[in-house]
Amino acid sequence: MPTRTTLVIVMLVPALAAAQDTTSHSGFFRKRDLVLTGIAVAATAGLSAFDTRIARWTQQPSVQGDSARHNAIKKVTVVNEMPLTVAAVATYGIGKLTHSPTVADVGLHLTESLVVTEALSEGVRIALGRARPRASATDPYNFRPGKGFTQFEYRAFPSLHAAVAFATAASLVEEIRLRKPSASKYATPLLYAAATIPGFTRLYLDQHWASDVLAGSFVGALLGTRIVQHAHGHRTWIDKALLGATITADPQGGVRVGFAMER
Repeated sequence: MPTRTTLVIVMLVPALAAAQDTTSHSGFFRKRDLVLTGIAVAATAGLSAFDTRIARWTQQPSVQGDSARHNAIKKVTVVNEMPLTVAAVATYGIGKLTHSPTVADVGLHLTESLVVTEALSEGVRIALGRARPRASATDPYNFRPGKGFTQFEYRAFPSLHAAVAFATAASLVEEIRLRKPSASKYATPLLYAAATIPGFTRLYLDQHWASDVLAGSFVGALLGTRIVQHAHGHRTWIDKALLGATITADPQGGVRVGFAMER
């Protein structure tokens, strides 16, 4: 089986498994999450043995192609935590302005998923200080704990691009599953397929090891799914405050914001 096909399968299995665990549970995490995390850790460790080989393959002239291909892929990689978070906040705002509870709800939960995923991923990246392949081409196990705080080249693990992409996909998949189950079978593969793109762009640009992408994909998928499930099963104070907020257009061209805590 070609290396790239194997990588796709390894990336998707733990993420999709996390997304499809819908067993009722009173807490934030589910009982099987420990098993899923163990599988993801084992898969990440196993994949790391091929990190150098995969990195060399992605940097081959036949893969890299000409400047046009490089520029096109570089443009795609701008789909990262910033525009996705801004889009999520904007979705919430539009929902409130248009008095659409569904749009506001989806936007808020997507924002929550992205903020939590970004905070956790950045914390781990800074703490572990794993060197990016372009900074340590022959050693995928070059870790300098804490060095990621000051040097971007030591913030490889996990891939934030992959994490936020999968958090976005997982959140939307779960919202669709809860609201319109019949559409879930079509939306799930499309959203998760799209979520793999940012991770592959980071491999192409020599920014991440394959194991960084796998770990980020799992973290994003798990958090995105669980945050939406928990929000719909337990009205948190954040949901009560922000979904109870009112945003209206101001005659002078601005907006007015009011808060009324939902019960």
